[in-house]
Amino acid sequence: MDFAEPDLAGAASPQAIADVMLQISHIADSLGYTHGLKPSQWTALRYFAGANNSQRTVSAFADFHATTRGAASQMVEVLVGKDLLVRIPVPEDRRVTQLHPTPKALELLRHDPLNDFAGIIAALPGEDQYKLAETLTSLLRGLLEKRQSV
Repeated sequence: MDFAEPDLAGAASPQAIADVMLQISHIADSLGYTHGLKPSQWTALRYFAGANNSQRTVSAFADFHATTRGAASQMVEVLVGKDLLVRIPVPEDRRVTQLHPTPKALELLRHDPLNDFAGIIAALPGEDQYKLAETLTSLLRGLLEKRQSV
């Protein structure tokens, strides 16, 4: 099935492009059900592995993931229970607890299903990668603006 088939003017319709992007999203998401984790749990692991210390909190993750603090806290509890995250109190402010990936989590991230998706992107010519990144960044900004205005 060719979702983004060009019209007579040589351009794909915005609806067809959105359909292809949604299909890509579904396929990429389905790759995330591996190693006993769900896609959202992989997202959390990636976040905490890459965040700087000041951003390794439930609140910062909730903001990043565009979810409630309660939902983020539940996600963290699951990952702590799976021995993938560990809580570390901040000595300067005992009210703050940072979340750090465990060695088990870091090993698991070596098998991150997102790597397969990134590999497909890496196989694109450099100019196409740049254009794709530029276009997707514009789309993301537009969606974030739309969500904030609702």
